[in-house]
Amino acid sequence: MPPITYHAPALHRRRSLVCYVFLVILTLIFIVATGFLITWIVTKPKKLHYTLENASVEKFNLTDDNHVSGTFKFTIRSQNPNHRISVYYNSVEIFVKFKDQTLAFDTIEPFHQPRMNITQIDDTLVAQNVPVSKSNGKNLRAQTSLGKIDLEVYVKARVRFQVGIWKSSHRTVKIECSHVTVFLSNSNQSQNSSCDADT
Repeated sequence: MPPITYHAPALHRRRSLVCYVFLVILTLIFIVATGFLITWIVTKPKKLHYTLENASVEKFNLTDDNHVSGTFKFTIRSQNPNHRISVYYNSVEIFVKFKDQTLAFDTIEPFHQPRMNITQIDDTLVAQNVPVSKSNGKNLRAQTSLGKIDLEVYVKARVRFQVGIWKSSHRTVKIECSHVTVFLSNSNQSQNSSCDADT
């Protein structure tokens, strides 16, 4: 009678190895999840707040063939209400738009916003003979006849959050300040605009 080969121990070892790997992965997931939960409980993160203030336009001009020129000035008020979280703004792009059409664009230097801090960003964006669509040109003429323009200001920033010595990975923050009314009179007054932020 030929010898009988019995493979049960090898099969048992393979199953034990699979179970061991599964337990290690499960343990790592639990540790990471617990770490995130503890960090959230300790830091109690609050949403960043942005407001657009002191918007004005100088030397605004709209030609007969729908080209726009002008100098747009405003202040973006950035509020970090967190007690333990600071923010690194590594790149910041700012757009002035009229009905989703960009009139002017600028970038500003990176900066760090500490905890419990309000930072004011003063910026000047220049539009030089920028073409706009026929419909937008018509709308701009209608608004300028009333002595004001309704604009939108968009900010796109790459940021990192810091808690103690830990820094998060980069993420993109999009800020939208809509219904920004600037007046063409010498007073250059404007109403403050609260901004929506995707943080």
